[in-house]
Amino acid sequence: MKRLDVYILRHFIVTFLGSLALLVIVLVAIDVAEKIDEFVERKVPFHALTRYYQNFIPFYANLLTPLMIFLSVLFFTARLAQRSEIVALLASGVSFWRILLPYIGIASMFAGGSLLLQFFITPRSVRRIEEFEYKYIKSRVYFDQRQVHIKLTKEGYFFVRAFDKFDYVGFTAHIERLAEGRIAERFVAEEVQWIPSRRCWSFFRVWHFQAKDPPRYLARLDTCLPLAPEDIIRSELYTRTMILPELWAEYRRQKYVGGEIANLLEIELNERIAIPLASIGLTALGFASASRKRRGGVAWQIGLGLILAFVYVFLLAIAKSTFATLTGWSWLSVWLPNLLFFPLALLWLIYTPK
Repeated sequence: MKRLDVYILRHFIVTFLGSLALLVIVLVAIDVAEKIDEFVERKVPFHALTRYYQNFIPFYANLLTPLMIFLSVLFFTARLAQRSEIVALLASGVSFWRILLPYIGIASMFAGGSLLLQFFITPRSVRRIEEFEYKYIKSRVYFDQRQVHIKLTKEGYFFVRAFDKFDYVGFTAHIERLAEGRIAERFVAEEVQWIPSRRCWSFFRVWHFQAKDPPRYLARLDTCLPLAPEDIIRSELYTRTMILPELWAEYRRQKYVGGEIANLLEIELNERIAIPLASIGLTALGFASASRKRRGGVAWQIGLGLILAFVYVFLLAIAKSTFATLTGWSWLSVWLPNLLFFPLALLWLIYTPK
């Protein structure tokens, strides 16, 4: 590693860590200000608060890493340009692309670390954050899921009108078996109860309907299904709480079952890859826009960076709301900003005066 690489590495890391730490402190302060009343009212223990913020900080720090890398590159590269250091390097025979090389190397290192965090570390943090907020902040909502339809097997389906996520009790439950596209058998129960000790379901006050047979009434029916309460109860952060093996297994299962959940999981899988990789394209874009000395000084580059960062987030939000529900195109909702910003960064680098 040459002196130039060490110099850029030091500036890159110091600027990035400093700006990220400052932003995280601001986020923690905002979060405390929003929830201080609940903390006091519910007498949240100090050790629970400490554990909550131990998970809060890594999650949001990793989430904001690509944008903070972009702004850090803009800031310290514009400062180098204003002090004519980049001009001096070019005049001494160092090529423009050689100066860019350590930037890309460091951004790739950060992107790789962010990928590992996204797949194996931060999902556990999200799960603990959700557990804390559910225990101390959010109100108890009994019937979290309503009108749930689930495919059990190739010909078997399960339906429940309402499900209590605390007591694992459902009301108006149906089990249906199809044959040649028609309902061949149906069980209709007024109530269903999950039995954790036996990993089975108990159906109460059941009517059994079968083709060519009169209806039968059963006071109780115990049966084991390829279904658990976790398949019915899904939190607001359902897709973010699973590590990569769990996420991939659930995605394959939901693709078989069908429905919109598979699209959400596909978006989550692509998002965990696309957002960390955005660090590389945003680094190249930041270097291209800030590597030339301008009359407006550093403020001009920082203002441009904020505009570009806003455009990136805006595109991501618009794409997710537009393409997220389109089967087969949900991946586009998270890759669209990268597909636009990466070519823009390359063209800007090519046409930047050397």
